[in-house]
Amino acid sequence: MVDGSRSQASNGAMYDKVREDLKKRKPLLAAHLGGDPDVLSRVREYERKATEVAQQLGLVAAKGEDIEKLALLDPVTELYNHKTFVKELKAELARSKRYTQKASVLMLTVDSFDDIGESYGSLTQDAVLRVVANVIRNSTREVDIPSRYSPMQFGIVLPQTNAAGAALVAERIRQRIASQVFSHNWRNFSVTASIGVANYPDHAPEYDEVIARSIEAMECAIDRGGDRVFSF
Repeated sequence: MVDGSRSQASNGAMYDKVREDLKKRKPLLAAHLGGDPDVLSRVREYERKATEVAQQLGLVAAKGEDIEKLALLDPVTELYNHKTFVKELKAELARSKRYTQKASVLMLTVDSFDDIGESYGSLTQDAVLRVVANVIRNSTREVDIPSRYSPMQFGIVLPQTNAAGAALVAERIRQRIASQVFSHNWRNFSVTASIGVANYPDHAPEYDEVIARSIEAMECAIDRGGDRVFSF
């Protein structure tokens, strides 16, 4: 049985840690609050290319449930794919606008992911992605939308969630990823993650701008050494 008061105290301490950490970093980012147009351009270009790839996948060859799975899910992680992520984010922001609610996006990457491939191979990289996907799946609600945004990035839509609440979710995910142990040829290793937080409408008014802000925040986390949560 879980001690309710102890659990609440733990969550409170985690929230205080995230809040204080973000408070220290915000002054450093005052010049970036308008957003980086280069990142937004990358987001739009990636969306265009991902749409072209999806159209060339050859869904005609698949049948029944395979069609739905191929259209909606990433085959490695079995989270939603990029196309579904964008579609669901658009729908969620439309709902948020209609009902004057907030929604947040987390963008996550495994730190030094290329080094894992060089040291252990692509199969181990895929194994890491599957474990990280399971951590994300088990750390989010049924209404949340966990996705593989790109080959090395996960995107998570958090409906009806402000930036502080999203940072708390992100910190929980970060800690759980860091606690995982992987094994390759009798060698154990662990990984860390950098997570960026962006909120609608506080940080951006449009879906692609929200994605861009979350990527900017994630890259700020990486630039500061990784293994951390970052929000504007």
